[in-house]
Amino acid sequence: MAILSFYLSSYMREKYLGYIMLVLAPLFDNFFLYTINDIPAVAMFNFAWEGALLIIVCEIFIRIEALPLIYRCTLEFLIVNQIPPLVYFVLPGKYHAMSATYFTFASIIDVTLGTLLMFAVANVYVNFLTKQYEELRMARYDGLTNLLNYDSFHSHMNELSQKSSKHQIICILDIDDFKKLNDTYGHLEGNDVLVYFTKRLFAEVKAHFGELASVYRFGGEEFCVSVHGVTVEDCLEMTDKLAEELRTKDYVTATGDKITVTFSGGIALGCDKKDIKTVLREADKALYYSKRHKKGSVTCAKDLEKKSTDTDMPLSY
Repeated sequence: MAILSFYLSSYMREKYLGYIMLVLAPLFDNFFLYTINDIPAVAMFNFAWEGALLIIVCEIFIRIEALPLIYRCTLEFLIVNQIPPLVYFVLPGKYHAMSATYFTFASIIDVTLGTLLMFAVANVYVNFLTKQYEELRMARYDGLTNLLNYDSFHSHMNELSQKSSKHQIICILDIDDFKKLNDTYGHLEGNDVLVYFTKRLFAEVKAHFGELASVYRFGGEEFCVSVHGVTVEDCLEMTDKLAEELRTKDYVTATGDKITVTFSGGIALGCDKKDIKTVLREADKALYYSKRHKKGSVTCAKDLEKKSTDTDMPLSY
């Protein structure tokens, strides 16, 4: 059970729970033997080295990804289950956790068969969880770019709408002249350009903001970055680095043509007096201004107050 719990907790990214089980299992086992079999109290401390052994073996086997879970768990159990009786037989008598009669061939067979059955059931359960996880992932992520999709963005906006938008930045980016690229080279090439752009956008966002930011694909050639706790200047630095990266590394089409991919953008910063939808609308207006007046640039919403008011457009998100 401890080994199985370790794998399940690792799968759920809560590995510390697995460590707790690996230590508690031998502790309770030795306590049971101490109370039922009247073993010396000092033998209770055997749980320490048994737990350490479990952790070491589990950490080794969890890295052997070529083996299915059921085989890894089985091998670990067969290894770990045979070590304690061998150690008990060679330790001085006062450290024995139980008498040798406890480890009979019949009991080992029973425990082994029971554990294999448990692992078989666990394997079915893990496969079920894996399938559910993949289905959930497909519902939340864009199939082409592997970015979070619009539905995920909508859920994110609903969560943010319950909080103050202060220090929340929305940055919307749109690839320039993407329709022309599709018409010239075809939609398959257009998809490759989207993947090419996505990889560089995601890398720059994570390099600048780490886990503070989320990157979404709205659909088509539009993308959105939502980040909290940074400044507009930080976002402009990120977009400048992205633009420079795209300028220095042209995209090469299947026919050998080199294309410099550019983008336009809009950035808006939240404050206590704005809800998140207002921030989104302002970023959208700033993007529209960039597309209309100077493609390849990124406009800040706060600068629009000094510019023409012809940026009004309905927000379609």
